[in-house]
Amino acid sequence: MKLEKISKIALYSCIGLGIVCFALFFLVDYSNMDFDGVHVSPKLTDLIIFLMYALLAVTACLTVWSLVRGAMINSGNTGPSPTGIAGGKVTLLTWAVVIVALIIGLVLGLGEEPYTTNSGVTTSAGMVTVVDMWIWAIYILAVVAIIAVAVSMSGYLTKSATPKE
Repeated sequence: MKLEKISKIALYSCIGLGIVCFALFFLVDYSNMDFDGVHVSPKLTDLIIFLMYALLAVTACLTVWSLVRGAMINSGNTGPSPTGIAGGKVTLLTWAVVIVALIIGLVLGLGEEPYTTNSGVTTSAGMVTVVDMWIWAIYILAVVAIIAVAVSMSGYLTKSATPKE
């Protein structure tokens, strides 16, 4: 089975699993009131938490695998990329976007107040700022990823980089 086909199957499986889990989360006893009668405590909150942990683990494993595989494939390869797209420049651009997204998230999250739950547990203002920073960075990176996928699917970069005969 080709690597591209495996990648598509994994992507569609993750999307399908996410849709099912979120549908269950919102449809199964979503309006379950908490002990205080004011706050909503959905019944399947743990399902979403475990889904996020699983997706984080899968993403981390695939990232490490991709880095190792890419290093093994590209070791000793000094020739030009067959597509004409400079991988080094893409890597630097990716890191730059991540760092900029984190900085924007940090600036937008500054000045947060400590958060206290109904049970009296207080989270420091610094931790709330860090969480907000990551949430903003995720939003920014998701938009950038959607744009990158759209450009990639168009084939514009590959067509423009392919030498004309």
